[in-house]
Amino acid sequence: MPLITLLSDWGQDDPYLAEVKLRICSLMPDCRILDISHGLERDDLVGAAFMMHSLYPAMPEGAIHILGMQDIAGSNLPHLAVRFGSQVFLAADNGFFEYFGWISGRKPDEIYEIDVCQEPDFEGLDVYTFPSRDLFPKVAAMLARGEGLERLGHPVSLSLKAMPSPKKSVRVLKDGYGKPIGCWMTGEILYIDRFGNACTNIRKSDYEEWIREYPFNCIYIGGKKLKKPPVKAYQDVSEGSLLGLFLKNGFLEISICGGHAANLLGLRRGSAVSVAFGQEAD
Repeated sequence: MPLITLLSDWGQDDPYLAEVKLRICSLMPDCRILDISHGLERDDLVGAAFMMHSLYPAMPEGAIHILGMQDIAGSNLPHLAVRFGSQVFLAADNGFFEYFGWISGRKPDEIYEIDVCQEPDFEGLDVYTFPSRDLFPKVAAMLARGEGLERLGHPVSLSLKAMPSPKKSVRVLKDGYGKPIGCWMTGEILYIDRFGNACTNIRKSDYEEWIREYPFNCIYIGGKKLKKPPVKAYQDVSEGSLLGLFLKNGFLEISICGGHAANLLGLRRGSAVSVAFGQEAD
């Protein structure tokens, strides 16, 4: 039986999560369910994509992922089953896949619009307000039985919505004679965890590309200037010190050893962060 994962902004105080799990268990009594998170900010598709990027490599073959955010379909918002490798994502075409593709660098192998009928509510009423309960478990059960995506609907392409992409830019610095002397790589914060660690969209591969050209200068974040290059562990600096390090998912994180960087520096998702290399222009 494949693993079924759930990722949503439902929280833990309402019955929504229990309703979805009960529906899954009624269809697949022997299923394995993994709660990734239900504490995301409402409609935080960037945060959802970041989490899935971080966890995707560790997922078992054939995992089925239910994304319970902005899941109600519309004329321009169909329900999709999207396969990346052996794993299948069930979600509305709401921009999540654009963000997941951008953050992870992965491209879908198959995309199907789901034509499977949703289940009526408990009283048999033809009211469909909760696809994560009334549709996605039914589709997940079909996939778990070994039915191919072609049994779910018809192949389509992503709508490629004009989503507000996380900002990232590089500015080469020159001296008075026009000679390059350094560069600024600027990105933004994608996700802040409960410990206040702020993950940016600056990739280790980008950093390594520029560090071959110019020496590290500093990191600008939240009005602070971090003069030490990224370290390998939080404990490589003293308690209360600002630090940068690259996570296993390949992105630069800004933290404070033993402290809450987001609160202390006034950071939020979308806050700018810059890495300077070489000399600074006059």
